[in-house]
Amino acid sequence: MALLARIFLVGIEKIIVRLLGNREGKADVNLAATFLFFIIGAIVLTPISFFVPFTDIQFLIPCYISSLFYTIYAYAFVASLATGETSLVTPIYSLNGLVLVLFSFFFLSEPFTLTKVIGVLLMMIGASLLADIRNPFYSLKYLFSDIPTRMMFLAIVSQSSGRVIDKYYLPDIEPVIYATILYFFISFNLLVVLILRGNFGVVKKVFLEKPMLSIASGFTNGFSYLFLLYAIVRLDLSVAEPLTNLSVILTLLLSAVFFRENILAKLPGTIIILAGGWLLYLNF
Repeated sequence: MALLARIFLVGIEKIIVRLLGNREGKADVNLAATFLFFIIGAIVLTPISFFVPFTDIQFLIPCYISSLFYTIYAYAFVASLATGETSLVTPIYSLNGLVLVLFSFFFLSEPFTLTKVIGVLLMMIGASLLADIRNPFYSLKYLFSDIPTRMMFLAIVSQSSGRVIDKYYLPDIEPVIYATILYFFISFNLLVVLILRGNFGVVKKVFLEKPMLSIASGFTNGFSYLFLLYAIVRLDLSVAEPLTNLSVILTLLLSAVFFRENILAKLPGTIIILAGGWLLYLNF
């Protein structure tokens, strides 16, 4: 149920972010928006965490280390989009499922199965078709010559590292406590980055442009991550996180409603994603 809730919220979150507007090319504005996602998410989760007692604070250090990885991810992601060629850097991001499978195998001893690998690859191909972007492996050849491409690869490696830390230390702490504190840590890190760049004032401007959508994005972001934590308590990280890609199907349906997009043209990509998700679910 937690994974289904995450898939549902991520699908809605993508529509909300799209309604917020395309800020591609504006690194500081994107950083400010990312700060708002996390700080609003932390504030939304805080009241729930009050009802969950905890006494062990040993998780705080690994939690903060995880927040540093997510901060690197956020900075590298927006910097890559702001300075790189979209057709090169965007496909790299779809490699995150494959990187996560490898990291989970090496650092969490999760099984490395054929169905898992094929499932992730199918979901990558399906996502590429839906987004009408190049095959991600095409962009890999630019890793050594194109800085924005390297930044995007750094982003997915950092995100996967954060996920591995989260999964490893979750047995020691309630997910809602971990999620709330992690989001405050990430918010603090991003705040420091914005201050050092002399652009903290951008946060107010971004929020006041569309306050309700900003709050909605923080709400969906916070709870979608919380549901991921509950999901990976029971499921392999390398299964739960890639399955989140099923959210693109909900996003596709909502796009037809809000943006009048032609979803029939994207049916092949949808079918491939569903096939990949089914193989991931079987995981034999």
